[in-house]
Amino acid sequence: MSSLAQFEELKARAESCLATSGSVQKVRPFITAMAETAVPVSTRYQHIPAENIIKENIAGKNQKEVVESLTQLIKALNILVKYGCNLTNPNRPQYWRTVKYNNPVFKTVVDIIKGGRNVLCLYGYTNKMPDGLNFPDDVTSPDVQKVAEVATEVMTLSAELDLFTKGKHSHPEFFEKNIPLHRQAQEKDDQEVISDAKVIQVPVPKPRACNTHWQCQKCTFINLKHGSICEMCDMHQEDPVTKNINLCNPLPSKDDVMSITKSQASFKILDIKKQDTFRKEGLKLLHHLKEGEKKGFGPEEVYAALQASGGSGVWDWLHSELPHVLEEICAMAASVQLHRKTQCSRIQAGSGEHHNTEILLSKAEAKQAWITSEGNTQKAVLQLLSDRAAKLHVLMSMGFVDRLACEKALFISAGDLGGALSHLQRPLLQPLHNNIWKEQTNIHFDINHDDKEWLCCRLLGLYNLPSWGRCLLALSLLQQPDVEYSLEDVVQCVREHHDKDFINRILKKECKICFGSFPQRKMHSLTACQCSMCTECFKQHFTVVLRDKHIRDMVCPVCEEPDINDPETFLTYVSTLDVQLRVYLEPETYELFGKKLMEHAVMKDPKFLWCCHCTNGFINDKDQLKVTCQNCQQSFCSKCKKPWEDQHEGISCNDFQAWKRENDSDYQKQGLAGFLHDNGINCPNCKFQYALAKGGCMHFTCSQCRYEFCCGCNNPFHKRGCMYAQCTVTGLHAHHPRDCLFYLRDWTPARLQALLQMGGVKFNIDPDGTTMEGCGVMEQKDGAQFDAPCGIQTQEGHAGLCDKHYREYLVSLINAHLLDPADFFEEGELISACKRHKVYHDRGEEENDETYHTRLRQKLKEIPLGDKVPRKI
Repeated sequence: MSSLAQFEELKARAESCLATSGSVQKVRPFITAMAETAVPVSTRYQHIPAENIIKENIAGKNQKEVVESLTQLIKALNILVKYGCNLTNPNRPQYWRTVKYNNPVFKTVVDIIKGGRNVLCLYGYTNKMPDGLNFPDDVTSPDVQKVAEVATEVMTLSAELDLFTKGKHSHPEFFEKNIPLHRQAQEKDDQEVISDAKVIQVPVPKPRACNTHWQCQKCTFINLKHGSICEMCDMHQEDPVTKNINLCNPLPSKDDVMSITKSQASFKILDIKKQDTFRKEGLKLLHHLKEGEKKGFGPEEVYAALQASGGSGVWDWLHSELPHVLEEICAMAASVQLHRKTQCSRIQAGSGEHHNTEILLSKAEAKQAWITSEGNTQKAVLQLLSDRAAKLHVLMSMGFVDRLACEKALFISAGDLGGALSHLQRPLLQPLHNNIWKEQTNIHFDINHDDKEWLCCRLLGLYNLPSWGRCLLALSLLQQPDVEYSLEDVVQCVREHHDKDFINRILKKECKICFGSFPQRKMHSLTACQCSMCTECFKQHFTVVLRDKHIRDMVCPVCEEPDINDPETFLTYVSTLDVQLRVYLEPETYELFGKKLMEHAVMKDPKFLWCCHCTNGFINDKDQLKVTCQNCQQSFCSKCKKPWEDQHEGISCNDFQAWKRENDSDYQKQGLAGFLHDNGINCPNCKFQYALAKGGCMHFTCSQCRYEFCCGCNNPFHKRGCMYAQCTVTGLHAHHPRDCLFYLRDWTPARLQALLQMGGVKFNIDPDGTTMEGCGVMEQKDGAQFDAPCGIQTQEGHAGLCDKHYREYLVSLINAHLLDPADFFEEGELISACKRHKVYHDRGEEENDETYHTRLRQKLKEIPLGDKVPRKI
C-alpha cells in the first residue's frame, strides 16, 4: 500500500471516530500514525490552508523566537480542536452555537493567531456578530461530518508541528521549506557554541599510563577518568560485556586530547545555558505558585495546570477549561471501564456468572487523579481507575459486598473513604437511631421500687445524669418524706448542683404574689428588682396590664419597680422585658405589647396631638391652627388646644382668649372658674390637656401616659429615691422651684396681691357675673373616676372663688408675668430656699437683718425661676 493510500485510510478512520465520539483521546493514535507517513503538506490538508497558516504565524529572527511562535500556534490549534470536538460530541454544550470574542481562552490564545477565525467559519460559525461568531439561525445542528474533517486536519497540523519543534518528526523536510529560519537559526547557534569553545583555555592534562576514556551513549560526552557515571548527564556507563562501549585504549595522543578538550568546553557552555534556563523556569514556576496561592489554588494544582495549558493563560485555563478536562477524564474512565465490562461479560457468559461492574466517578476524584498525574490526561484516567479500585477493595474487605452500593457511596462522598464508610453504615444503624430518638411520651418510673440499683440505672439512662453519685442524690431527694418535688425538677437541679441542702432551698422558692412554693426554674424575676413570682402569676399580671392598663403600669406587681419616668430606664427595662413576654405570654397578648410600645413612641413625636373633645391622639402633619380629630370629627386649635371657634381664624391664641373674655357672654358667666378651666393642667410628657384646677395635691398622674409630675411646676416626681446625688429632700421628689404653686399656695391672698401690685399686674376681687352657688372650678376628686365642681363656699373679695382656688388664680398671674416671690420671702423662707439651692446662708458678724436679708435675696435672684412652670396669661 502506498503512503498516500495509507494516509487516506488513517484519515478516514480518524474522521469517523471523531464524528461518532467527539473524543480527542480516541483519535490521537490515528493522528500519530498519519504523521509517520511520507505525504507532502499540500496533499495532507484539503480543508485548511496549512502552509499559509504556518507562514503567517511565524515571527522572529532567531531560533528561540521561531519556536515560541510555533508553540503559540500549537496552543491555538489545540483550542480549535476542542471547539470542533464540542460540536461532534453527542452531548454538545448548552451554548454551542456561539463563540464570544471576550472569552478569556479565545481572546488570549486563539484570536492572537492569524487564520483562527477562518477555521471556525469552516466549522459552521459563519454568522459574524459584533461580539462573536454564531451559527446561522436556520441551522438547527452542526454538520458533524464536515466538522470532523476540519477538526482532524487541525489536530494533525498541531501534532506535526509539535513533533517538528521537538525534532521528532519522521519527515521534517516537508516543513523546513515553510520554516527556513528554523534551520538557519539552528546552524547559527551551533557555530556560536563552537566559536565560543575555541577561545576558552582548557589545560591539557599530562599523559598518564593506563588512562582510559569512554563516550556516554546519551549525551556523547567523552569522560577522561575512571568511573561509571557520566560527568555531564549522570548517565551510568553501559556494561562492556553486553554493549562493548567501555574500551581500554592506549594513552591518547596530543591531537586527541585537544579534540576532547574542545568538546568538553562546548558541553560546559551548553551546561551553563541549561542551568540559566532552569533558573529562569524555576523562578517563573515559583511566581505562578505564589500567585496561585493568592487565588486559592494549591501548588500541585498550579503545576498540573501549567503542564496542561503550556504555561500561558493558566488562570483562565483553570476556570474555563479544567471543568471540561475533568468531565473528559470521567468519560474516558467510564469508557475504559465499559470495555472491561464487555470483556468481563464475555468471560462470565462462559462460566455462568455475572458481576455488576458499573462505575460512578465524581469530578473531585478526577481532579485529584489529574493533579497526581501532573496534568497528563491519559495518566489521570489510569490513576482515577486505580484509586477507585483501591478504595473499593478497602470497603469490600470490611464486609460491604455490594459493589454498586460501594460505588454510589464513594460517588456521594466525592471519593472520601471515611464519608463513604459513614454512608454505608447509616442504614445499618437506622434501627438504633430510630429507637434512640423515639419520643418517650410515657416513661414509667416507680420511685418506690425495691431495687435501688435498678432505679439509679434508669435515672442514668433516661435522664443523662453526669455520674452515679448524682443518681443517688436524686433518689435521696425524691424519697424524702412529704416532698412534692416532681422528677423533672429534681433531675434538673441535680444536673447543675451537687449540694443537697442547696438543692432543697432552690426547690422551695416562695412566690411573692400567691405565696406558693415552686422550684427556682419555674420562678421569674424582673431585671429591675429581686422579687420572684411563679410562672402563672407572671403571666396573669402582664396579661391584665396589657389588656386593661397603660404600658407604664408594666412594673413589678410587688415593689412597683422600676421608676419608668426616666426615659433611659424605661427603654432598658422594656427591652429585657420583651424577651420574657415573648416566651410566656399568648401570641395575641404579646402583640398588644408591641402595639402599646408603638403608641408610646408615637406620642414622643413633636407633631402628636391629643383631641380636646375625646381621648384620641394622632399625628398632625399640617401647619394650620385648625385641626379636625379623625375620631370624633370635631375641630380644635393645635396651639392652645381649645375647641375651635370661627373668631379664632386669623388671630393668635392670646388675642382669641382676650376676645372671649370681653365678648363671650357664656364665658363671662363662668367668671374666674372659666379662666382656671382654660388654664388647666397639661401633661409635660404627652401634652394631654386637662381642664382642671391645680389646687389640692400637687402630685398628678397623667391618665394617658402614666407620667407623674408636679402640676404646679411640671417637674417629675421620683417615688423611690431622687435622681440627684446627695439630695436632702424626703418623700416624693419633684424639686419644686421657688415660684411653684407648691410653695406659693401657702401665702395669704393679701400677700400674693401685694406681689402682683408691686409688679403692676391687675387682678380681680369681684365676681364676674357667675350665678353658681359655691366655687365652680372643676377638679379631680380623690378616688373618683370623674371630675366635678369644687362646690366650696366662696368668700368676699375672692372674685367668686373659694380661698384655695383664688390663691391659685393669683399664683397663675404671678407666674404668667415672671414675678419673683423672693422679694417677699421672710427670713425662714429665705434660709430654706438657700438650703434647697445650696447657697451660703450664714449671717455675717456685723450684718443686721436688713443687710442679711438683702444679700440672701440677691443670691437667690441669681438662680433662674422654674423653666417648666406654666406661664399662661
